[in-house]
Amino acid sequence: MMLEATNQLRTIHIAPSKLHIQYFGRWDKTDANNYRCAQGAIYIKLNFTGTSIKAKLLDKTNYWKVSIDNGPFRKFRPAIGTTSLAENLFPGVHKLLLVRMTEGIQGISQFQGFILDWGADIVRPDLLKTRRIEFIGDSITAGAKNSPAPGIPNPGYYDIEDNDMAYGPQLARMLEADYSVLGVSGEGLIHQWDEIRPYNRVHTADRYKWTLYSDSFKGNQLWDPEQFPVDAVLICIGTNDFIDQKPNFEVETYADLDGRNRIPTQAEFIKNYTELLRTVRSINPEAAIICIEPVPDWVGADVRYWICLSINQLKAQGEKNIHYIPLNVPEPLLKEADYANDLTHPTAEGARKIALYLKDKVAAIMQWL
Repeated sequence: MMLEATNQLRTIHIAPSKLHIQYFGRWDKTDANNYRCAQGAIYIKLNFTGTSIKAKLLDKTNYWKVSIDNGPFRKFRPAIGTTSLAENLFPGVHKLLLVRMTEGIQGISQFQGFILDWGADIVRPDLLKTRRIEFIGDSITAGAKNSPAPGIPNPGYYDIEDNDMAYGPQLARMLEADYSVLGVSGEGLIHQWDEIRPYNRVHTADRYKWTLYSDSFKGNQLWDPEQFPVDAVLICIGTNDFIDQKPNFEVETYADLDGRNRIPTQAEFIKNYTELLRTVRSINPEAAIICIEPVPDWVGADVRYWICLSINQLKAQGEKNIHYIPLNVPEPLLKEADYANDLTHPTAEGARKIALYLKDKVAAIMQWL
């Protein structure tokens, strides 16, 4: 531990590599003094003593939220230098939960440890949960548009995003599981929402292999699944591939979006979906893979059928632990009021409905009964 001067009072710096700090999701821990993340909805748990705690969190672009002693969350953007997470606490042991709210596309966060009162320390953490789920998807999985932004005039896209309140983390909490989220706004299997042919940008199967978010194929660190092994991987992808089917879909900056037809063919979809499934399996050889259809019902019945064909193709090749859950049969799961005024992005309550619908089905597949 290193002593520092803060407002002329001695404090204690706890390095990110210190024993008893718990990390969840995809973290780059190459540098023991500077842990990095860029996937969104990662989180840290810590038990500590003292009356205050600060974080050395280098991050100009992302929102975070913090809860002390299981209390309500406080949303914030990190300050330059150190950010106060809690002050004037009663003496004794306290619990901290620190969550990144915004997705990987918003840039890399650098965590360089905590600052505690002189004489305080971190203590043994709570036992880890025995279940872990990873979620793969697009803006719906990232929690886009699900978080009000009171006090922010004309809030932007990422001002109203909370990964932690998307359907995945809500489902994980219902199942007493920890989670990892790889949700990217605009993401597609075949093309991004605004991509025109020849569709040569980064897509889901490419990005899944990497520790940190990137929109480039160059220089990415491969993810080591042993850092955060998961029991199940839940996949919800395809909405942006069929965005041209969305009612009243308009794009101002791409006049024709290839001008003719961006709706995938059956062959294109199955090729790319099975590629993603094989990629997920190669990194998680023992995990259950659970596929659900895209959330908005306007994506259509073809996608349900094509996902099933993709799964059956892999089962015929020997894959066993792969499953499918439809959302919109016999009728759409979500109503118009469950969306953020766009028939695509669920509100936090809409995400809760998805989580509740999936809860018993996922539990049955995993035998978490």
